[in-house]
Order: sequence, then structure tokens, then C-alpha cells
Amino acid sequence: MHASNYIQSPDGLSLFCQTWSPSKPKAVIIIVHGTGEHSGRYQLFSEQCVKGDIAVVAPDLRGFGQSEGVRGHINNFQEYIDDLHRLIQRVSTNFNDLPIFLFGHSLGGLVVIRYSQIYPTETKGIILSAPALALRLKIPLIAKKAIDLSSRFIPAFSINPMKWQSVIRKMGQLGPYIPQPKALQYDPHMTAEITPKWLAELLRNGMSALTDAASFRNPVLCVYDKRDPIVQPVIIQDFLDKLEVLDKKWLSFNDGFHHLLHPEYYRKTIADIVKWMDQRV
Repeated sequence: MHASNYIQSPDGLSLFCQTWSPSKPKAVIIIVHGTGEHSGRYQLFSEQCVKGDIAVVAPDLRGFGQSEGVRGHINNFQEYIDDLHRLIQRVSTNFNDLPIFLFGHSLGGLVVIRYSQIYPTETKGIILSAPALALRLKIPLIAKKAIDLSSRFIPAFSINPMKWQSVIRKMGQLGPYIPQPKALQYDPHMTAEITPKWLAELLRNGMSALTDAASFRNPVLCVYDKRDPIVQPVIIQDFLDKLEVLDKKWLSFNDGFHHLLHPEYYRKTIADIVKWMDQRV
């Protein structure tokens, strides 16, 4: 069964949310999407979970998809955490306290990590897909200072990389960060914009997640690519190595992809994720 609705954020925004549910679910997985994405991008993943009797709840983060909010913007990363916490409370009530797992891809992976570091007892396990702990692109010090200044004085200024794609694509390192024009053309719920404050908060919380690695207490499964062109795989492995939890596992690839749902290996990866949850219900 599929349903969609809007839930209210703690500060009054309407956040779009989808649910896929089997007749007798044994657990729930909440999917937190990546930058520019939305919940609809995970339909195939959701359908496979439902076949395994696991219900799926997938929100659109504020500023993305069909949720309200300035496109690609947050005032503070804590807004993502608060939105997720309210959703988890609602899911726990609606599904009669079934075990809840969190899945996060890229930006969503960072959101899930930071949430779990603050609320370590709310969920049964964490699944990470290429979490955005650090960008693969090395940002020069002067650029970091510019981002910091912009985040203070023009925090919600919209940056749309599509307007500069002809220039950026010539700079090899920046190419992977540009949304695909076809994806934006055929999917009206994709978002290209980000703001200086959003980027500053992403970078700051990536560092904080590493610093606070010891506070992470949940069973974790992480999937990442050692040649990921967008996030830094070395930092992902460093984070995993720092975790003081016995129940941790990771699956790594070497194909140069950022998204685990790439057709090359998404079927096996989804099957591994569902099996991992089954073993912890």
C-alpha cells in the first residue's frame, strides 16, 4: 500500500512524505535522500523492502522535492535533525513501536549520522550510502573563507550551478557536482539550487560527525565506492574505523559511482540491506 501526505515541521513548514507498507510489517525503514533528490527517487528500493515485509517512510527534506522551504537552504543543520526526530516520533506511533531503521544517502547519510549521535536509542540500526562526511573536491582556504563570509552575510543567496555548467564542466574536479540536465528536465521534483549557508553547514557537520564518532552507538551498515567522485571515501572509512560499536559492516565498490542504486549493482546492494535488517529485527 502506498500513501503520501504532508507533516508539519517543528517550525511550521509542510514536509512531503511517502509511505509504502506491506500488510504485516515487521520493521520500518526511513529513507533520507541526498542533495537535489527527493523521496520518489527511491521507489524501487522501497518496493524491495516491502517485499521483505519492511515498511518504508520517505520524506522530502526541507527545501527539496515537494517540501516547503527555500530551495537547497537551511539556517542550521539542526533543522534537519529536528525534522527527522519529529518524523520518527510519528512513525513510532503509527507503526506501534516496530523497530525503526534509518537509511541515508550522501547528504541524507550525514543527516542520519548526526541524528544518531544526538539520539542513539531511537532506532534499531543505521544504513549509510556514501555519507557526505567530506567532499572529494579539495576546497582552498580562501574559498572556505568566502563560503563562511557568504553564509553570514548572504546565507540564503541561491547558487544554481546549472547556469555555469559550460564553465564548470571544463574544470574536471567540479564536473561531478553538476546536476544532470536530463534529470532536471524529466524530473520536476529535482532541485539544482544550494545556498552558502547550506554548504557551510554541510562542511561543518561533516567535521563534527568525525569528531563525535565515539558517540555513535547504533549497529551500522555502510555502502560506499572507493572511487566516488563526489564524497571522500577515505574519510568515510576513517569514520567507520573510529566507531566504537561491535556491530558494524561495510560494503565497498571500486567502480567510480556515487549512488548505490546505480544499475550496475543496486539489486545486490538492496538485497544485502534487506538481509542486514532482517538479521536485526
